Amino acid sequence: DPVDKRGVSSGINAEYGGLSASLVSLESDIATPLLLAVRFMGTFGFNAIACVIMGVDLSVEKGNRQLVLIRSVCGFASFVCGTYAFQNMPVGEATVIISMAPVFVAIFSMCLLGVRARPCQIVMIILSLVGVVLIMDPTTWDTSESLSIVAVFTAVGQAFFKSLSYISIKKSNNRVYFMTMIFWYSLSAVSACILFIGILYPILSATGSSTAWLWTNCTTSQILILITISFLGFLAQLTLTKAAQLINTTTISLIRNSDILVTMIFQICFESIWPDWMQWIGMVLMIVCTVTILLTKEEPGKEEEEK
Repeated sequence: DPVDKRGVSSGINAEYGGLSASLVSLESDIATPLLLAVRFMGTFGFNAIACVIMGVDLSVEKGNRQLVLIRSVCGFASFVCGTYAFQNMPVGEATVIISMAPVFVAIFSMCLLGVRARPCQIVMIILSLVGVVLIMDPTTWDTSESLSIVAVFTAVGQAFFKSLSYISIKKSNNRVYFMTMIFWYSLSAVSACILFIGILYPILSATGSSTAWLWTNCTTSQILILITISFLGFLAQLTLTKAAQLINTTTISLIRNSDILVTMIFQICFESIWPDWMQWIGMVLMIVCTVTILLTKEEPGKEEEEK
């Protein structure tokens, strides 16, 4: 087989992230910093419990600490940039820009991993981006206001940092156990969120400024949704990290883009929002591109050839 079946399975299971994102969209009243803190806290908590039960060694050898640090910093930066982008620009434009991640991954794979991209893969990446544009339906985009330059750059930053995160995971290969990498990543992220909220909340309260954007007193239903989001976020990180270690980074990033398909299915099932003909074409195009990439034989990188 051109692709490790375990990697494909893990990549497809990473679509838990798409369902998690859909639940987030239902609870827009929850403060974003709190939402991020709970998401990371859930990932850290569930992963820590699994590590204790499985007896996972959480120590990282000195030569691999740099990769774990890069993954942690880039993963957190990716979340922050993506959150800012979605808050400050239309969803359609933000999604299309962020979906450029496979392009960055292909470039970084060639430069840092020595992977030789096939023409077919490049064509499929471009066509998948076309599929993303069709799904987000550009005819509905709000063009009455000019896009914020900062928001556009943060959207690009999200794709950039996400790509570096994939590369660092692939670079670690089996030298760092995937659950160990998730542990340190989630610990760093939740610490940053708690520090951010812990410092700003007292300052805003003391000055009489609004803290609504920073903290939300959640209802019981919102708490249940937050717990669900955190658990799905953990499953997404678990399967995505394992997949990124097993298969080509360009492949996994393209599969990850199909979160959009999961979101569409979620909207059909729970919100009775049916896609139009343009969105159906986009969905089919993305599926065809993803399957084609999966069936394309990968060119080994320099490190794999040396082995």
